[in-house]
Amino acid sequence: MADCTTVFDTLKGFLPVKILEKAIDETGADHGTKKFTVLKQLNTMMYAHLTQKTALRDITNSIASNKKLQEHTGTISASQLSRRNSQRDPEIFKIIFEATFKELAKHDGIRVIPGSWGTLKILDATIIRICLSLFPWAYYRKTKAAVKMHTLFDLEKGIPESIIVTEGIIHDKVKMNSFVTIPGVTYIFDRGYLDYKEYDRYSKEGIYFVTRLKKNAVMETLSVNAVPSESSVLSDREVILGTFYTKMQHPLRVIEVMDTQAGEPFCIATNRFDLTAEEIAEIYRLRWQIELFFKWIKQHLRIKKFFGYSYNAVLNQLYCALILYMLLRFMHLLVGSKHDFLKLVRHIASGLWNTVAELTKSLTPVRPPGRRRKRFNWKREYALLLLYCMVSRR
Repeated sequence: MADCTTVFDTLKGFLPVKILEKAIDETGADHGTKKFTVLKQLNTMMYAHLTQKTALRDITNSIASNKKLQEHTGTISASQLSRRNSQRDPEIFKIIFEATFKELAKHDGIRVIPGSWGTLKILDATIIRICLSLFPWAYYRKTKAAVKMHTLFDLEKGIPESIIVTEGIIHDKVKMNSFVTIPGVTYIFDRGYLDYKEYDRYSKEGIYFVTRLKKNAVMETLSVNAVPSESSVLSDREVILGTFYTKMQHPLRVIEVMDTQAGEPFCIATNRFDLTAEEIAEIYRLRWQIELFFKWIKQHLRIKKFFGYSYNAVLNQLYCALILYMLLRFMHLLVGSKHDFLKLVRHIASGLWNTVAELTKSLTPVRPPGRRRKRFNWKREYALLLLYCMVSRR
């Protein structure tokens, strides 16, 4: 029977069903719903993102013409889907998202990080630009609107751990305290989260961080650490950051490295004194992984166009897309992480009703039949050589 299970059924099978059913009962998310349940809505939205649909009518037309898909989504009109996306409380999808993350976090991470580095999490936010007249609540600039997705990214697992969605004008630093909470964890973030008071609190509470400083940062050098001559690190100092009113109480470590793209040095600040300067620099470089994640979901799951205009509709759609992303990561672990992830996703999108065995087979490159190597014919080569010599003498 397992061989007959479709790819879409397998994806759904990764969902934490018991937690899902309990959450639906506790929140009453399906109360009074006879047709379009939470699970059917999730299936519909995952299908839409996986196949990169761009409009509600495009989604409902595809469902209406596909009897197999209707077994998972039911039938629904574009207007009904729009209302359900706007009216359903996003809390239920948040619970599913967090439960799915916990299940995936139990598995070995795809990315290998040295054990001495500890637990690493990246904090950043991405802007999704939208139309101000359609999304008046998502104010960003005078004539522009945007949604900002503040994200905490688990570096070892390569998946988002938590998100907060706000209008675009909200500064990244405002949501910082909602994510940076666990002692012993090292949080990586850029200079947009600069806050000396918070840095002092993190140092006091045993919360580690690695961040980049602004060019005009004022610091008092307490001591200078030796740097190997062959190292890419320019300097390693223990300093006190800030001026008279903003001066920190706890010392930090500031490491100066060269930005090869810009051709100029920049400074990295951290309260970790147990690692080498090269390791700190390498940890900060890993911050780029969250930028790659943002780019990937926008490009391949189409998280840059929303199917509804309300805050609920936007949040529900983002949660459904991120749940799909983690289920795809589950599938990546199932078929083998040796396969290219993007290639896997494309094969899944084009063959939802194939079996997992067929999916795995399609990912395996077909090698052309090898040609037998011809044996060396020394008699023929000798005859050709004699002929060449005779012609040359003439």
